[in-house]
Amino acid sequence: MENLQLFLLILQVVIAVVLIILVLIQKSDGDSLSGIGGGSGGLNSVMSSKTSASVLSKVTMIMIGLFMLNCLILASLSNASNKAVKNELEKVIEQQEKDGTAAEPAAPTVPPVK
Repeated sequence: MENLQLFLLILQVVIAVVLIILVLIQKSDGDSLSGIGGGSGGLNSVMSSKTSASVLSKVTMIMIGLFMLNCLILASLSNASNKAVKNELEKVIEQQEKDGTAAEPAAPTVPPVK
């Protein structure tokens, strides 16, 4: 379970970085990195602006869906592991109460003043 959670966490970081790059590549009011491919042409020199925007938008939406799904899976795994820890702690407390080994809190002592 821990290995799966670690894998999904690493996947979450990778998806987040890819989403950041995709958002920055998309063409907007000139604030993006769409012209990074060599001047004003950029991605548009290979594909038309409508086609590239459509492809980038679709890929971005797919990545957003994966990001959200991964968030839900990670949250449910985390909840399951928290419940398991809580159950173990409750068993230990019950066992200590049965055995009478529960430590009574000691009365506070004040060190003597010199």
